[in-house]
Amino acid sequence: MALSSRLSHRSQMWDATGMWAWILHRITGLGLVFYILLHTILMGVSLLSGKEGFDATLSVLMGNPVFELLDALLLGAVLYHGFNGIRILLFDVGICISVKSQKIIFRIFMGVAAILWFWSIALKFS
Repeated sequence: MALSSRLSHRSQMWDATGMWAWILHRITGLGLVFYILLHTILMGVSLLSGKEGFDATLSVLMGNPVFELLDALLLGAVLYHGFNGIRILLFDVGICISVKSQKIIFRIFMGVAAILWFWSIALKFS
């Protein structure tokens, strides 16, 4: 196979909606695992310092704009990972098997996830 043919095949593969869905699903999954570990460690350490330490930790975190942004990103990751997981489940049970239907359901689910994400952010900051 010629080099140009292989490069063309690889560029088509990486342009595919399914490939990006797969990559983002893995990234959000790893991010959620990292978040759960960090959250568990942080809450455990703050609980060990007593009620005052726990309250102080929460007051610092809840008032910090960086953590507000991280909360919004966390919500986006949860929504993406959840809706894409439902899409994968539908594929696994034999619903929406064709590539065309997979792209359609992906776009619908990502649209719903985006609407829910923007709505939640609007509620949080209103």
